Amino acid sequence: MRHIDCEFEAEVLAAAVESRWPDGVDAQLRAHVAACPICSEAALAAGAISEVRNEMRGSFVVPDSGRVWWLAQLRARREAIEAAGRPITVAHLVAFACAAGLLGACFGATSTWFQDALKWVASSPIAALLAQHVALAAGAGAILLLIPAAAYFAFGRD
Repeated sequence: MRHIDCEFEAEVLAAAVESRWPDGVDAQLRAHVAACPICSEAALAAGAISEVRNEMRGSFVVPDSGRVWWLAQLRARREAIEAAGRPITVAHLVAFACAAGLLGACFGATSTWFQDALKWVASSPIAALLAQHVALAAGAGAILLLIPAAAYFAFGRD
């Protein structure tokens, strides 16, 4: 049976991550790595990762703490403004729906050709069909009224 785990593997990996491999460890561990195929593969892989990390270390630019704090403050303010604006957006949507309804009611009440068209529709077979499908018509009306609420919840999750 072939072993897939070694008790010294974690120590070899720790030495490689801490950049102590191979010079910063004792001779016994180096001798074990030379004899153990599991630890030698782990040391080889960790050494390659460590070399790449050391090569890339010079290209990293870490911003100063003041700039990070300032950007965090700006982000917090922006998020607070967005959170405060959500109820205003809902109020705007409700006001738009009310204005559209009021405009439609005024148009319907003052337009004679529109009233004549409504009387024609009421006397047509469409009215009988609508009377048979009241639940469908009520559902369509509810959907049209719930669109502002759905828009609020869709935009409010950002």
